[in-house]
Amino acid sequence: MPSTSNNRYRAHAAVQFEKIDDYIEPIVESIATHDMTVRKAGGIHHIHSPFGDATFEAKANGFRLTAEASDPGGLNRLKHALVGPIGFIAARENLDIQWEGHHADPALPDDLRILRVQTIEDLSPGFRRIIFEGENLERYDRKDQLHCRLIFQPRDIAAPRWPLIDHRGHVVWPDNTAVPTRVYTIRFIDTARQTITIDFALHANPGPATTWAMNARADDIVGILGPAANGPRQAHFYVLAGDETALPGIARILEDLPPTAIGHAFIEVDTSADKLPLFSQSGMSIQWLYRNGKSAGTTTLLQDAIGSIRWPACRESVFFWGGCEHKAFSAIHRHLRKQVGLPQGCFVLYSHWHRCLSEEDIIAAGADAYLPQ
Repeated sequence: MPSTSNNRYRAHAAVQFEKIDDYIEPIVESIATHDMTVRKAGGIHHIHSPFGDATFEAKANGFRLTAEASDPGGLNRLKHALVGPIGFIAARENLDIQWEGHHADPALPDDLRILRVQTIEDLSPGFRRIIFEGENLERYDRKDQLHCRLIFQPRDIAAPRWPLIDHRGHVVWPDNTAVPTRVYTIRFIDTARQTITIDFALHANPGPATTWAMNARADDIVGILGPAANGPRQAHFYVLAGDETALPGIARILEDLPPTAIGHAFIEVDTSADKLPLFSQSGMSIQWLYRNGKSAGTTTLLQDAIGSIRWPACRESVFFWGGCEHKAFSAIHRHLRKQVGLPQGCFVLYSHWHRCLSEEDIIAAGADAYLPQ
């Protein structure tokens, strides 16, 4: 490893990529959702994160990255925060990002915390609440970053497998054997008690995370990474919308809105049995949308509800937050941009899942399976 100056660890990468102009905007947006502050100056995107500082610069037929951190593990984690979003957005291009500069051995991510199941409560037929206890959870107490990635360990495993980050910014697993991970919304966090609450939607066709939650017992362990994914911004008129996967986020945002907030929340679930008690300001209306046995991801309930809104004339006074299945996500995104005319900075909308693809399939497909169509 080259010597450091002023105890800083630095690396850079230059990537040939003729189609870079087609990807700049989604790459920068994706980086920003991973708890990274991005500011453009002089044609260069300057990036600040809890792990260090970086730059992303589009150049003729390619781009250049720099990364700088105070420790080797932070440098690897920062590389991952760049390589992950870029590789995902441009998955079809099979980019080869080769770093030069300081290298470090694979190490556990600095944001990894170990949680144990404390209590389990069934909120409704479709939702199970699990409260986890851990240590040093203060970094997750954020109103602007609502999501985390959970790492599900088999019960009674003698040596849990945790992901490592290598000098390329890639995730590597001990013995090349991964365990399931999924992204969830932090419903509550109590730093005094060192607990984090996750509400799990119990899907009809459970994947590895839902299966784990359905079989969870006290003292089962998971890992947590993050936080990430943008939360609400200050506004006058709010619209919150989503299916079961967005309900924990909608509930959390409703609780934190100012008393002056006005607007609407639309929540799609299977039946009224999954209607949960929610706190909201008096100016916020809550409308539950029921599929009544229809499969999730097959209705236009959310799109129709959002289409009925009377929007303020000043679009800059609006904030929209939502998450749902990819088809509905694409339709809502088009409506917000083209029909409503919401500026990009006035909404946060996530494709939380894909009716025909697993998370592993989405990661392999990249932007084609995630960005609006």
